Amino acid sequence: MNNNDLLSALSRILADDLPAPIRSAPVGVTIVIPNWNHEFVLARAIRSALAAVKALAEQEVSAEVLVIDDQSRDGSLTLLRQLEALYFDDGLRVLALSRNVGVVAVRSRALLEASYRYIVFMDADNELVPENIYTFYRSIEQTNAAVVYGNIIQHGLNNEYLNLMNNESFQNHIFRENYIDTFALYDRLQIFDSGGYEENFILHGHEDWELFLHLAVGGRRLVFVPVVFGIYHDMPASRVKSVREPAHIQERQAYLDRVFDQLGIREKQLPNTHQLRYHPDIGYI
Repeated sequence: MNNNDLLSALSRILADDLPAPIRSAPVGVTIVIPNWNHEFVLARAIRSALAAVKALAEQEVSAEVLVIDDQSRDGSLTLLRQLEALYFDDGLRVLALSRNVGVVAVRSRALLEASYRYIVFMDADNELVPENIYTFYRSIEQTNAAVVYGNIIQHGLNNEYLNLMNNESFQNHIFRENYIDTFALYDRLQIFDSGGYEENFILHGHEDWELFLHLAVGGRRLVFVPVVFGIYHDMPASRVKSVREPAHIQERQAYLDRVFDQLGIREKQLPNTHQLRYHPDIGYI
């Protein structure tokens, strides 16, 4: 039995212990957009997500867009209800929360609310490249990865700059800095089985980083696909920017070291996901 067969068998066994909505979720893609006061960029994100749904449908892959509004105060919900009325038949659903819970709790809620096995997590200031989403879908299906991710174009406000992000596979220096963006495609079954996101104030703004490390040390696969996944529009009030004070960075790193590298030997180990690069038309690279 090869590694792919072993992972498939393990997934079937683990699925028996998962909640029924996840255990019975059909194969397909739910594109999740958490929203909190992003009225002015929501339409762009939703437009790209609906275009991705259409691109997947052309390949006979079921998909939907799920926007979870985290009790916005800026008029977002009114806009979302209008868009839902217009595009419900195209796959747009809106879930409005009755109280503000934060983006990590919203993503955890999405694990329960999504209709399909695979989830794209994109922020309201992100934009998908619709024609590429099928490449990532094929990749996660063929590799049994927990996460497949690609290149991200970082777009500065007012066209100030363009940067290429996420252009490398999982390597051990990720235990010191995170270069894998949340904006990726996830296997909902594996994420839920692994415990999902950890809500901890020390990790504020980097809960995705902790999840990636947790998945890697648990033997899951995070696979890099050398294709552009989407565009990250750099906004002035970015959540991550607000947590870059040196004291917080040091506290966060100390916490991650305690959890994942107690003996300081992680750099000498090669996790199952080390250097995995894949393209469905080629195989492992």
